[in-house]
Amino acid sequence: MKFTKEEKKFWQTHYHFDKPSQIYKDWHQIWSVDGNDDDDFFYFFSLRVKSITEVHLKDTLITDKAVEYMLEFKDLEILFLRKHDNITKESIPFFNQMKNLESLNITRTKITLTDLCELLNNQSLKEVFLDSEENEENIEEKGFILKERMPNCNIYLNCSDAIDVFGNKEKPIF
Repeated sequence: MKFTKEEKKFWQTHYHFDKPSQIYKDWHQIWSVDGNDDDDFFYFFSLRVKSITEVHLKDTLITDKAVEYMLEFKDLEILFLRKHDNITKESIPFFNQMKNLESLNITRTKITLTDLCELLNNQSLKEVFLDSEENEENIEEKGFILKERMPNCNIYLNCSDAIDVFGNKEKPIF
């Protein structure tokens, strides 16, 4: 299948690919830190790439729409979305549909523990990292509700990795 004009521009600009045959269908990972990647990037990327294991994004221009496009990645295990002001609780139903997702990092997004407590239910998750709001109430109760719903998932608050900078294991809230 040939590129559309817009697709060709996308693949040439980002990866210097001139034809669809140059694109791998299965990718291991994609990284972007402080980048200009936006919803359109993931729209075009998800049209051709159907399998990716890890997505690591920090402070890019994506919104909940890009998370919806990521549903096309059938083998997604690690989703790191740190420091995205436009990622909201509207993304949680998409997280729930990611059947292979094991690790979710949504630190410094608009998603709160309350939002997760109300909406998150992905049994494949093994760890979730998020920040708590200063005025968030009943943190332990909400953590307990999540742990009951997803018993194999550790919830980490106010840290972005299970290992700290000194190599020590962080303790999940539940």
